[in-house]
Amino acid sequence: MRRPSALILTAHYGNGHLQVANVIATELKQKGFEPIVSDLFGESYPAFSTFTQSLLVKSVSYRPSFYKWFYYGTKKVNSKGLSQFSRYLGRKRLQELINDHLPYFIITTFPLHAAPFLSKRSGFFIPTYTVITDYCIHPYWINPLIDHYFAGSDSVKSSLLNQYIKDKCITVSGIPIRPEFEMHIDKRTYFQKHNFNQNKKVITVLAGALGVLKNVKELCQLLVCNPSYYVVAVCGKNNNLYEKILPLAIHFPESFRLFGYEEKVYELMAISDCLITKPGGITLTEASALQIPLILYNPVPGQESENARHFEKNGAALISHTIAETVHHVHELSSNEESAQSMKRALHKIHKPQSSTLIADFAINRINRQNSVL
Repeated sequence: MRRPSALILTAHYGNGHLQVANVIATELKQKGFEPIVSDLFGESYPAFSTFTQSLLVKSVSYRPSFYKWFYYGTKKVNSKGLSQFSRYLGRKRLQELINDHLPYFIITTFPLHAAPFLSKRSGFFIPTYTVITDYCIHPYWINPLIDHYFAGSDSVKSSLLNQYIKDKCITVSGIPIRPEFEMHIDKRTYFQKHNFNQNKKVITVLAGALGVLKNVKELCQLLVCNPSYYVVAVCGKNNNLYEKILPLAIHFPESFRLFGYEEKVYELMAISDCLITKPGGITLTEASALQIPLILYNPVPGQESENARHFEKNGAALISHTIAETVHHVHELSSNEESAQSMKRALHKIHKPQSSTLIADFAINRINRQNSVL
């Protein structure tokens, strides 16, 4: 017997949208559904998608002023106008996916307006749900034909209400992350596995998914000079950055560790006393699940800066704009246990556990209610 299917639409503009889509897909599969994850733009317009992804990375990394202009400039545009403009993007490919898989519902983790328009105006009447992947919201996410929104925080819900989205159409679910970040953690096991020095404060530096955390080598050089720190740098898939920092790992084998792409990065984060990172929505959610004191380095204007302000406002992070300021914050958190504990409590308060379960159950239960009526 064929399993019921669900269509999850996402995009490769940063890793976060795809990560959330895959987490929800895993949850749905465990509940008996066949999830189909589609990068709708990438499948519809491969060359254009690749070009715009590259443009996004370059603008965030090297021309943040341009990205600021684009983000806040389009934020002033009426949300209805934005959704009307993009309603036909990917429509042909979406029609194919619907015809091939006959999904019971559609979940989007990126603002793809072809989904609600096609599902409502073309006679399909497929419920469409949107999962917002940051702690802020751009008007481009909003479409009056979306059946339900899943927000990462109460402040995002308030923004949706201000855009005349009905309260009954919003659930504050948190942002879905991999279940490993929410499991019980035996820190001693991870310390032994990675051979970290348990007598030092573990300071972990993450490069951002979009654009590299700037001046990582210089930052690590300053941190590793402190004998009370054990510094960990994670470069992801950036081989150039890895090679640039490698001499530090060779020169300071007792107090510095270097990683490239690490599938089980949650193990490194779990044993960290402080995390220095860019404020992407997924990384912030993972850190809040693990309650790791956060230093958010030089946020790019746009969703990064708004994410950072949300966490800073709630006492869950410190923001820095220079290497010297970052090192000062590390010292403050490492030497003041009350400050670190206060931040951990704030992170615990922000975190909404089992977000993917809530979203999957909502979509499935709505189908069951409709079937019982019929």
